[in-house]
Amino acid sequence: MKNWLKSASLATRLTLLVLLLTSLTWAAFSAVLLYETHDEVSELLDKQLYVYTELLWQSLDDSDDLKILISGKPDHLPRVVFSLYSSEGKLLLSSSEHVLPFQTEYEKKTRTITLDDHRWEIAVRQNDERQLIVGEPHQKREQLIDEIIEYLGITAMIALAILLPLLLLAIRQGLLPLRAVDAELARRAPDNLEALTLAVPREIAPLRNRLNTLFAQVSATLEKERRFTADAAHELRTPLAGLRVQIELAQGSPRPEAREKALKQALLGVDRSTHLVGQLLELARLDFAAIQTDQKVDIVQLAEYALQDAGLAPECLHTENTSTWYGHAGLLALLLRNLLDNAKRYTEENAAITIRINQNSICISDNGPGVPPEVLARLGERFYRPPGQSQTGAGLGLSIVHRIAELHRARVTLASDHGFQVTIRQESIGPSKSG
Repeated sequence: MKNWLKSASLATRLTLLVLLLTSLTWAAFSAVLLYETHDEVSELLDKQLYVYTELLWQSLDDSDDLKILISGKPDHLPRVVFSLYSSEGKLLLSSSEHVLPFQTEYEKKTRTITLDDHRWEIAVRQNDERQLIVGEPHQKREQLIDEIIEYLGITAMIALAILLPLLLLAIRQGLLPLRAVDAELARRAPDNLEALTLAVPREIAPLRNRLNTLFAQVSATLEKERRFTADAAHELRTPLAGLRVQIELAQGSPRPEAREKALKQALLGVDRSTHLVGQLLELARLDFAAIQTDQKVDIVQLAEYALQDAGLAPECLHTENTSTWYGHAGLLALLLRNLLDNAKRYTEENAAITIRINQNSICISDNGPGVPPEVLARLGERFYRPPGQSQTGAGLGLSIVHRIAELHRARVTLASDHGFQVTIRQESIGPSKSG
């Protein structure tokens, strides 16, 4: 049963729950209502019996009025009887063979007695001279009360029978927005990742928003995959074609020096392709991976290692007012290596390259020829290489730098006043998570 409930539809579970709770509540309410009705009707009959007793008491001195009252009893009191006693307990008058006994105690309220094996409800009225006792059998009272309760019970059952289908209909109507969302998703093509714009109730809005967020994330992931595939196919086609040409030249050339030159060019092509594939994979990893950038990093030590890997002197590093950086040590090392590699590639031999690190920024500069403004504006675009470049490359180094900076909540600024400068400025120092 439990497993069935878990696998049942939301409409079924909600319907069963509402119907069960409604039925239980209705049953409890009906029980209380019938109990209260029983008490209220009993109290009303008691009051009416006492009113009839007062009328008889006031008519005792007028025989005509007494006869009228005796013959004109209420319809719901067909067996009301009375007995009249003197103050000493002598029977003076009785309306039937059922003589009600003299009461030694007087209270202004009805009471229940047993007479001839039957229960009677009596009311007493007396003064110093006489006592009037008026009574009716309990059987008639209970019969009247039972009829009223039966009528109310049948009415309550009919009302419940009408209410339950209406509740079922209301539940079905209330779940229509979910059906609308389901129908909209069913109509969609697999590649349709546009946001849902259906108007839904407030309770369903979080689900719609979560779906829209998921669609956006999947769309971004697919776009990254398409971009990576297109970039890889575009950029690898040329070096691989050149590599094939050089190998064919080496195979077909009869001169050893020509074959050696072709093989050397093929090796350079392999190196370029390896470098390109490595950068593409690094860029793809940055695009798809969830990167933790909340670890403390010794940025000065990373800069020293990067200078060592680039074959530059430690004196190139200048620090002032440094503080603890938070980020991913491997990615920041990759950022520094890319910047130093670019600085070495595009400056003259023995050019001055400097790394300056202060409290929240890293600046790598050189005294090379710099770049014109129109080229500076496009640096950082994927696979963009300025025209007339003699150095090999794929145009991905600065793209990787920009992506790593973005993951670390940092901003990249390029300048070319005297030489070329790249500044990485972290907007806020502190633990964070990027993905």
